[in-house]
Amino acid sequence: MDSNSLAPELGNQDTLGESHKATHTMGRVLSFATITAAGFVLGRISGLLREMIVSARFGLSAELDAYFLAYTVPAIIDNVIAGSAIVAAAMPAFARYLTANQRAEFWRVASMLTNLVLIVSITLTILGMLLATPIIGAFAPKMSAPTQTLAAALLVIVMPTLFLSALLNMLTAILNSVDRFVGPALIFLVLNLGIIGTVLALSPAIGIYSLALGYLVGVVLQTLVQFFELRAERAQYAFALELRHPAFREIGKAFLPIAALAFVAQINILIDKSMASALPAGSIGALQYADTLLGTFYMLGTSLGIAVFPSLSRLAATNDLENTARTVAASLRLLIFILMPLMFLLILFPIPIVGVILGRGRFDAGAIQMTAWALAAYAVGLVGVGAIYVLQRAFYALSAGKLPLFVGIGAVAVHLSLNLILIPIFGHAGIALSVALTALGSALALMILFERRVPHFKILPIFGFALKCAGLSAVIVLADWLLSVGLRVGEQTLGDWLIALAIAGLCGLSYLGIALALQIAEAHMLLRLLLKPLARLWFWKKDEA
Repeated sequence: MDSNSLAPELGNQDTLGESHKATHTMGRVLSFATITAAGFVLGRISGLLREMIVSARFGLSAELDAYFLAYTVPAIIDNVIAGSAIVAAAMPAFARYLTANQRAEFWRVASMLTNLVLIVSITLTILGMLLATPIIGAFAPKMSAPTQTLAAALLVIVMPTLFLSALLNMLTAILNSVDRFVGPALIFLVLNLGIIGTVLALSPAIGIYSLALGYLVGVVLQTLVQFFELRAERAQYAFALELRHPAFREIGKAFLPIAALAFVAQINILIDKSMASALPAGSIGALQYADTLLGTFYMLGTSLGIAVFPSLSRLAATNDLENTARTVAASLRLLIFILMPLMFLLILFPIPIVGVILGRGRFDAGAIQMTAWALAAYAVGLVGVGAIYVLQRAFYALSAGKLPLFVGIGAVAVHLSLNLILIPIFGHAGIALSVALTALGSALALMILFERRVPHFKILPIFGFALKCAGLSAVIVLADWLLSVGLRVGEQTLGDWLIALAIAGLCGLSYLGIALALQIAEAHMLLRLLLKPLARLWFWKKDEA
């Protein structure tokens, strides 16, 4: 859908009202997305600092592989039972109570759901700690015995993050429902500060155990921050559990397909970890580092997905499919405009990015090369990953969680097949490339299904816009790559990496400048978002003067 369609047509009052409503909704989404993205930026900056410290202390090693394996266990369980699944299932129900101005019942339902989630997650936490050794053995049967033993010990330390994360996710869902995004936006920052402080203080004495303990400390801090913001809402907690409450039936009906999709997604992670454990030592770490670095760039999709979900839930509650389609289309166009040039940059300049951020201490040239290959492969699917965040939440808002589930089931088969084909050719980077190609296919399938579910949503204009952005990005990035070749910029020293990143920055400015000259609406939207904080700072200083 062309972004100009958001402009009202004179003389048609219905269209005028609908366009104003869509513009207002998108304005709210962008405002909340800006808050979320700002928090994510702080989180990613601190995350990069965390990776610098962790990579310098532990490099790509078997002990780091053990930690990443242990960390994966509670993360997978949380994602299925108490992560995005329960949040996505609860948000439409929360939105209906708030739209009907039934705040007391909203707090009661939120309390009961939180109580249920905590009962389940605490039980699983205890079981995970007691069964740490067989769990690790099942997850990575081909990993060496000493590394399995270390991973089991680390799992006992990180397993309590399961019930803490469950509580954190419920608090985040409640806060997002009442349009409070600051606390949830800070979760990555406080997590990273907890890890950084603990590793710096304790790693000389207890080694890799400090990383596991730091993760536990970070999740505790995340949860405390949400309680701090929740105080402003005067929450009405109820120590109750009514499984026959109508809201539980509604949430349970929505939860099952979403949880099934989350489970399917975790199967992909298990497949990757298991296959990577059979590759040379450091392969799991290289993939984890590359995925973390990529997350710095696809946080836009995460931000838009989080910010757009409450608004879409409200639109769906009133059956406003036209503005639902407008909001999703506008979100996807902005996402494509920003992520497309980043995709090309990451594919062509992975070594400078990894080198500048991680290249120190025990993270040697070989580690840089392994991680860079994985980063470039992951980057192929950058736009797809970002689009999935938005599209899945659009389906959840419409209470149509079964459709993403079907796509997810097909994605597992595709991903496993691609792994078997690509790993013998590219090693650990084959796993990353498989993830990227699967993400692109999943995003395409979700868009096709969304067009059928919401006829007002048109996929062809979005494809056309994506091709336009891809063409512009390819020309500019290729020109900058040729410039780096002409300047004989190498890939071995910090100076080479910094020059390459400066050229990449020039590429980004050129892309934005040409897009502004071509009157691409998303370029002007992005510029306004970038200048808005500066304008506020300017007027604040002017008022003080």
